[in-house]
Amino acid sequence: MAATSKYDWTQFTLRIQIKASPARVFRAWTHDAVVSEWFTEKTVIEPRKGGRVYFEWLGGDKFETSVRAVSKNKLFVFPFGSRGEEVAVRLKKVKSGTICELHQYNIRTSPRQKIEMHMGCKEGWVFFLTNLKCYLEHGIDLRSRNRRRSYRQHYVNS
Repeated sequence: MAATSKYDWTQFTLRIQIKASPARVFRAWTHDAVVSEWFTEKTVIEPRKGGRVYFEWLGGDKFETSVRAVSKNKLFVFPFGSRGEEVAVRLKKVKSGTICELHQYNIRTSPRQKIEMHMGCKEGWVFFLTNLKCYLEHGIDLRSRNRRRSYRQHYVNS
């Protein structure tokens, strides 16, 4: 009988391959106007360690924090939650573009945090990484842009 491993609720990692250069993918994560084309409604990012990060989404949520680490075309790290959660985006050049790896960690493991931060963020990031790929490869934004059909009403595409 094979041994079973215990699931780690404190973190998750997602990867997507994008047919774009690491510089273009990095810009999509760190340039205000570009981030607002695939992720948020309003964005302010100062892509330097300690620089401001401000996100505002269709459903009305707002989040302000600061950049933890940045390495041009390779790494962008920022807090993503109110209890110490962080996101590290790593970019790796491959023959046909870039591997974009998103690692969210320091997630609390109370039953509520497992659902809200781990499962909720993982579901959201799957959509937004897909949207990033669609935006960079085809110029398409999959978000609804309809305030009555936002994540507040359990739509995944907002």
